Amino acid sequence: MTVEEARDFVVFTTNRSGSEWVMSTLNSFEGVRTQGELFLDRPHSAEKQWDSDFAHTRYIESRPRGLPFRPFKVWSYLKELYAQPGKVGFKLMYKQLGAYPEILPYLMARRVKVVHLVRRNHLDVMLSYAVKARIGHAHLMEGQQAPDELRVELDTSSLVRKMAWLQRQQDMARSLLRLTGLSHLEAAYEDLVRDPSLYQRIGDFLSIETVEQAPRSALTRIRRGSHRDVIGNYDQVRSALANSEFAGLLE
Repeated sequence: MTVEEARDFVVFTTNRSGSEWVMSTLNSFEGVRTQGELFLDRPHSAEKQWDSDFAHTRYIESRPRGLPFRPFKVWSYLKELYAQPGKVGFKLMYKQLGAYPEILPYLMARRVKVVHLVRRNHLDVMLSYAVKARIGHAHLMEGQQAPDELRVELDTSSLVRKMAWLQRQQDMARSLLRLTGLSHLEAAYEDLVRDPSLYQRIGDFLSIETVEQAPRSALTRIRRGSHRDVIGNYDQVRSALANSEFAGLLE
């Protein structure tokens, strides 16, 4: 394995997992270049984002030449991405790997390291979706203000089913990583928020010097209140979760 191969990494995750916050934090460390969802099926937005000044062209925007088959185009695109100086990583969503399965053999051949980012509290994931729909933003840049009063309602008729699907996705991702033999580390969003010093564990895994660098994100949290503060139909949500495996996730 060459030095170039050893430095590559990917953050494997799903929506509303805190991944943008994690990617922007990793990007703050010296010698690290992180990118967002490079296999998202739409071009970059003109709206100011945390990575607007250095965002790599997404695959859908790229035009690899002289390659007739998509797998070759994807591999060429990834090779170009990882040819950049420093430790380079991007965010790969579960569903994007499903849409571009040829990414997996590339990761295996290059022995790319995988940080499997999970969010344990699936209720918070559902709440994050609702908050995004309510304010029209997925993230807030540092310095931007969230609404003073933020209350949303969750659809209790499908809440448990959707949370169970989130759990199955995580379990399937864990199984896939074990089967492929890819070098991987699982990190939980909740742990990193509670104790930012845990970035040292990720740094050790990726051979990033983090000891003298305080983790810093270009993003700020949108939701700050408790579940009772933010969920407008709190009592209905509590009843819906009462007899499920997720009852303990409600504050």
